[in-house]
Amino acid sequence: MYKPTHHEIQSGSSRVKHAEGLILQLPEDHDGRNTWLLNYGVGDEAKALRKKHNIGWVRETEAAQTFSR
Repeated sequence: MYKPTHHEIQSGSSRVKHAEGLILQLPEDHDGRNTWLLNYGVGDEAKALRKKHNIGWVRETEAAQTFSR
């Protein structure tokens, strides 16, 4: 996990939440949008995407579960 900046603490937001807000403005069929949400998003839509694809969330890395081949 990263250490939040003073601004993040003061605003109650984070760089991930801010980025997610920007990503959500892209069209729903945009591949980069959905990939980012699936891998790093923290909101409801990201959680729904991971659930749909049966992908877990790793709290320590704040990212989607990865699978070894």
